[in-house]
Amino acid sequence: MKRLTLLTLLLLAGVAKPPAAMSITPIAFPYGHSTATPYVVADGNGFDLSWVDGRTLEFAHFDGVKWSRWNRIAHGFMLENRADYPSIAVSGSNVFAQWREKAGKGRRIRLSRSNDGGETWSKPVTPHPVMDREFGFVSMLPLADGTARIAWLDGREKETQLRAATMSMSGTLGAEAVVDARVCDCCQTAMAMTPHGPLVVYRDRSADEMRDIAIAAPVANAHSALIHSDQWHLTGCPVNGPRIVANGTRVVVAWYTAAKGTPAVLVSFSHAGGTTFAAPIRIDAGHAGGRVDVVLLADGSAVATWVENASQIVTRRVTESGALDPVQVVATSKAAIGFPRIALSNENILAAWNSDDGVHLAIIKPRIR
Repeated sequence: MKRLTLLTLLLLAGVAKPPAAMSITPIAFPYGHSTATPYVVADGNGFDLSWVDGRTLEFAHFDGVKWSRWNRIAHGFMLENRADYPSIAVSGSNVFAQWREKAGKGRRIRLSRSNDGGETWSKPVTPHPVMDREFGFVSMLPLADGTARIAWLDGREKETQLRAATMSMSGTLGAEAVVDARVCDCCQTAMAMTPHGPLVVYRDRSADEMRDIAIAAPVANAHSALIHSDQWHLTGCPVNGPRIVANGTRVVVAWYTAAKGTPAVLVSFSHAGGTTFAAPIRIDAGHAGGRVDVVLLADGSAVATWVENASQIVTRRVTESGALDPVQVVATSKAAIGFPRIALSNENILAAWNSDDGVHLAIIKPRIR
């Protein structure tokens, strides 16, 4: 009886702690120390990862155990930075890629696709006029018919716009659509497929400089709605865009805000295919830097990553009822870690980020309850 009482006291005192909500295992990246700006997606059989090495955009497949040989997507005077990075989107053997190049005093978007898993690529195309303006922050969503919907921030007019177009099977682009005529200048966009069709999330910019997160169909003159009225008043761009993930009618959006002077990472759930959202749940630990990403688990909960304390990549699981697992540190780095990206395959999450010695990776595995 005395031993049982002592054990109970130790548990109550926190000496005997429960296991961590998720295991985190570093994974070696085999493609060199000059690599940067990784982007990861799941393809049903593991993960596909893109990165930049010098002037070359490359990608490879990781099945959770071994890596494929790397493939070259493009080579040239491409631009990459920690906020507006190249990316890929994958659906079966269809692989889509985007990057930016310098064009005079401006920037231009380049898009290409492969119909054979990345062995060959279409001639790159640009979805906007080439001019001395800024274009970028692209998101891509493969569609069931083999095409892909493309969204980007477009600087051809006085106000930055959100525009969209469709890339065909042959790699050509259809007509552009102005989705929103006034948006934040340099926050990432993101897209997901729902029963209502594709949805794009982005940072809106109201006439009185409120910079909250909006959602819309990526079509001309779309009806947009705020995920939540944070009322973040800001006269400049925070360079901190939202992320979205969907599985059927379940949709989750994660984002950063500093409304009323309080930096926070928020997550909101929808059971209506993104037409309405529940009140946001704050998930950060009090020193949020944003740069969020999110995946949706089979049990309906979400796992998010973000930057905390400027140098820590952290993760946490959250349920739609607001239950929170403890915050866990994925990595700590004094280097410019950029925007960590994650993807989910077979209940394993691959996280990718920058470091001063190349791309770093870790597998995050939620514990089954």
